[in-house]
Amino acid sequence: MADLNIIIAGAAGQGVQSAGEILGKTLLRLGFYVYATQDYQSRVRGGHNFMRIRFGDRPLIAQVRHSNYLLALNEESLRLHLPDLDPQGLALCMTDDQGAVDDPRIRALADEVGPRSARGEKFVGVKLLSLLFTALGFGPATLSGAVQAEMGKRLKPELLQANLEAIAAVAAVVAKGDVHPLPFGPDPSEPRMLVSGNDAISLGMVAGGVGVYASYPMTPASSIMESLAAFGPRVGVAVEQTEDEIAALNLAIGAAYAGARAAAGSSGAGMCLMSEAMGLAGITETPVVIIDGQRPGPAVGMATRTEQSDLLFLVHASQGEFPRAILAPADHADGFYLAAEAFNLAERWHIPVFLMDDQAYADALRSVPEFDVSRVKIDRGPLAPEPETPQVLRRYEVTESGVSPRAYPALSKWIVCCDSHEHDEYGRLTDNLQNRDRQNHKRMKKLDGIAAEFPGPEIVGDPDGTLLLCWGSTVGPVLEALEQLRGRGHRLGVAIFRHLFPVNAPKVQAALSPAKRLITIEMNYRGQLGQLLRMEAGIATHGHIGKTDGRGFTVEDVVARVEPLLGGAS
Repeated sequence: MADLNIIIAGAAGQGVQSAGEILGKTLLRLGFYVYATQDYQSRVRGGHNFMRIRFGDRPLIAQVRHSNYLLALNEESLRLHLPDLDPQGLALCMTDDQGAVDDPRIRALADEVGPRSARGEKFVGVKLLSLLFTALGFGPATLSGAVQAEMGKRLKPELLQANLEAIAAVAAVVAKGDVHPLPFGPDPSEPRMLVSGNDAISLGMVAGGVGVYASYPMTPASSIMESLAAFGPRVGVAVEQTEDEIAALNLAIGAAYAGARAAAGSSGAGMCLMSEAMGLAGITETPVVIIDGQRPGPAVGMATRTEQSDLLFLVHASQGEFPRAILAPADHADGFYLAAEAFNLAERWHIPVFLMDDQAYADALRSVPEFDVSRVKIDRGPLAPEPETPQVLRRYEVTESGVSPRAYPALSKWIVCCDSHEHDEYGRLTDNLQNRDRQNHKRMKKLDGIAAEFPGPEIVGDPDGTLLLCWGSTVGPVLEALEQLRGRGHRLGVAIFRHLFPVNAPKVQAALSPAKRLITIEMNYRGQLGQLLRMEAGIATHGHIGKTDGRGFTVEDVVARVEPLLGGAS
């Protein structure tokens, strides 16, 4: 079991993402497991962007800080990332980009290598990739085939030919001493695909029967809208880019009222704008799914960074009280299956359901087996039997579960009334005090039924030692750190929360009670998961490991922060 980590770094506009995607897809085709993360600034040109591409002979679930190879597209990238390069690693760059940086691990390539038609900035990426592939023991045909597959239809024939000639020329000048064939082989045992976290969510929404998706572009949720817009028309999904986030959720609520499975997405700042419409979904009991791609706040915060600070906000978002559910995928497979589950949950209980991810998860590329669509079941909840003649539906009939049968207006003989004011069972506005109490209790008791459906956390490792409580993108690095720390003799476990709210208190208490110590590890300051557990289940945690610098945890971060708390091996 082994892996290598490669960093590709440069300014926006230098082709960092293009080079990273070619590398990742090529490694996938060769049969390796791949995990890649993106770190970028909100700029079209300039700044500093980089990708970490990790590959190996086993499934990879987290990013690591150290690197074995560095592809530096400018001098700044050398200065920033050389400290994390292994002593035996290689830093690859063009001679003109080395500047005054002097390090024996640097291998600089002259721009003159290759045909005259392959000179200048636009060829730097492919030349450095050729250096890398050769150093890894692959022949030039491997990269040439990848470039033809990824760019052959986009490039003019003469430009494609210049790239292919450059690849061959660069491969020929790599010193034999710099060629180190991989210490591990591929695993072609099953077909895999390379998807981002947001890709997984988009595919899960389609599998779950989404009919309408509305959004206003806001990182890191934007790529969901882009993905659905790209393939939505082929699968019957209407995608609308609205004028703002308020309109996006109101549009989704209207579509859901009419009978479509509908969703809206944004980041935390967009959630703030949507909060009034969240209340509308709550009081009209309209099933809708809301995607929150978290990033640092408050206000605009850090537009392209990551954080997990919206949890308690979404538990309480909008004025008044109404039931809602909150889900958070821990990996890419979760993103697919939980996205589909969110629609079932919304329509079974007639509530808004939040699906929370964050930039670290949304943009991370991972090789995964094809998702099993047969696992996805569609549950549209209770529908009122069709009447013989048109009549007004008791849409808000008080029931034991709190859920009243619904109907799709214009597709039914039922007349379905709804109002953003408090209403009676027929959806008509009223200020009657007794009715208000009945309707409020009807809505709120859904929380008990939803919580009873929810599982407790998944426990990995030792349940009776120190238990790390985590959710979302933090899960991957925590699980990998767990493996290392248990190997050093520490009694340690991890509790993974996917169904965050409402809390199934009995199941959570049973799962956590054997532990001697509970520590939350989240990308927020206050330990919001711990606060939620104290509030909803009476569980007190014993510490919190937070990270708020806008970058996700690496495996090294987790080990460095957790091990001092554990003392000696036990």
